Amino acid sequence: MSLLIKNGTIFYRNKLCKLDILINKDKIININKHISVKTDQTIDATNLTIIPGLIDVHVHLREPGFEYKETIETGTKAAAAGGFTTICCMPNTKPIIDNLSRLNALKQFIRSKAMVNVLPYVAISNGQLGKELVDIKSLSKHCFAFSDDGVGIQSALLMEIAMCEAKKYSKPIVAHCEDLTKTGNAMEYSEVGRDLKIALKNKCQFHICHVSTKESIDLIYKAKQHASFISCEITPHHLLLNKTLLKNNGAYKMNPPIASKQDQQALIKNLQNGTIDMIATDHAPHSKEEKSKGLLKSANGVVGLEISFALMYTYLVKKHIITFNRLIELMSVNPAKIFHLNGGTIKIGGIADLSIFNLNQKWKIDAKKFKSKGHSTPFDQKIVHGVTKYTICSGKIVYGK
Repeated sequence: MSLLIKNGTIFYRNKLCKLDILINKDKIININKHISVKTDQTIDATNLTIIPGLIDVHVHLREPGFEYKETIETGTKAAAAGGFTTICCMPNTKPIIDNLSRLNALKQFIRSKAMVNVLPYVAISNGQLGKELVDIKSLSKHCFAFSDDGVGIQSALLMEIAMCEAKKYSKPIVAHCEDLTKTGNAMEYSEVGRDLKIALKNKCQFHICHVSTKESIDLIYKAKQHASFISCEITPHHLLLNKTLLKNNGAYKMNPPIASKQDQQALIKNLQNGTIDMIATDHAPHSKEEKSKGLLKSANGVVGLEISFALMYTYLVKKHIITFNRLIELMSVNPAKIFHLNGGTIKIGGIADLSIFNLNQKWKIDAKKFKSKGHSTPFDQKIVHGVTKYTICSGKIVYGK
């Protein structure tokens, strides 16, 4: 199929330009003013903004085993509705993705059901029990990265062995840092500090999930002065919320928990100065019942794929906390660059992964209308700017309205 996108404003060579885009099959074959050729499909992008397809390196799709929470089909429909063309799914399914047989079965589900690109993680430890390392050698050719997300690796020795093995095969270790012997902020930052020391010692590519505390980000800032192989992510909810805004509602229950205003301010500062590399949703759907038990007893996790870009554009870009270019860097360019993924840029010859937004259009977040099975978000009913008009994945329109 061929596709022509006309009259839009595109993010091209690090600036916004009025240009047309010509796509053939899955590649961009021309970017120029006033392209006029016959194609199978045409999109009139007047008053619309076209950016490289969004990439989320931290998503829970729940399938196999927890299909009542989410499926690959519903999760990737949600991703497409939010402008995401590539998402990376965590391995804490049932069974846990910790061997090649399970990984291949998951990939078959993805091939048959996914609306967008889905890259699977494999667990670091068998059963995510933190006791025995998976077979990194045999698995490394077939997975995106290794992570026990949801469970911190309590053994420093196991983490060091994992990093050394992953480095041999040029695979990242992606860590949920949580020391179960500590409380408060120390639960996160003590393990962040430990794992950074191991990564720096062994020169392993190391990525830290959902940073939430000022002490953690200080440690990461210092480590990044000496190493280019350290990276980290932050979620929209940790950027936009602090403890003073919490309600006795399961929509505010996540792990790591929402921290203090001082933590929030430190995270925003490090988003601005470049220490934080990317925004990731940690999209974690649960059933209505699991999220209906109040702040203390509800299941951990909220959804975010369908609203992440609009939230970040509304509360960061429009409030002049970061620039639009920086937002694109955080949600597309950097994830592609750091994890060596397709996409992250619009260029002739490049993969045709594109997100098209009406940045001026306002809308009310209505969780009941989500394509995800999960409806729990602290941002329900918020008024935001930035409507996804089209999502194009490998040259195919996977979402349009």
